[in-house]
Amino acid sequence: MKRSINFFLFIMCCLALLVCVNSCKLQSIDPETVDLGYDYYPLEVGRYIIYDEHDIVYNSVTTVDTIYHVKEVIHDSYKEGSEEKFIVYHYVKKTTDADWPIQPDSVWTVVNTNNQLIRTESNIDYIKLVFPVKEGKTWNGNAKNPAGEFTSSDKFYKMSELNKPYTAPNAVVYQNTLKMTIANQSDPIVSMDIRYDIYARGIGFIKKDYTTYYYKQETSFPPQTIDYGSHKVMEITSYGKE
Repeated sequence: MKRSINFFLFIMCCLALLVCVNSCKLQSIDPETVDLGYDYYPLEVGRYIIYDEHDIVYNSVTTVDTIYHVKEVIHDSYKEGSEEKFIVYHYVKKTTDADWPIQPDSVWTVVNTNNQLIRTESNIDYIKLVFPVKEGKTWNGNAKNPAGEFTSSDKFYKMSELNKPYTAPNAVVYQNTLKMTIANQSDPIVSMDIRYDIYARGIGFIKKDYTTYYYKQETSFPPQTIDYGSHKVMEITSYGKE
């Protein structure tokens, strides 16, 4: 009888140990298998994206309407400590049949560090994305530049529409995208500041739409007349690797 009880206890202990091991396996996550969303901005030398950009700039006297063609290419990379920084060449031309300039219009850098995608434009650091990507996630995109201390939480960047399809003007459908809102403030009497970017999995930044208007204070009833400001839209037309 005692031997039967001991055998029973041995079996129960084995079963408990097996359950514990399986539970630990379920809770243990291999970081390499976690989808952090890094492919919303692939960092690889030679990758490029070409855009059409339409800018309308207003002032109290004139309106300037301009169309550009823009190319961004990850030209090179270099090590800075343990981080790999990628050099982005930004080219601009005014007509489709013209050749791209030999020299870039601007040179920027991009780095993914501590799960933050930091893009440096004109010596100003912006935290463009944070990982892992998540619906509704917010962060201070200016935290690493002088505007950071003046950026209140209602002006934080925000992710939305995660993994939603987006149809570009050329009818190309990008199946998995995310919208990153930079500003979403509108006062029908005083001003409008609505800015957002769109990123596509496996491609990167595919669209920006930035509207910033300040209205003339001639009346306290909308619609108001734009005093100054701008509306800038940049849309992907093609992409690839050189």
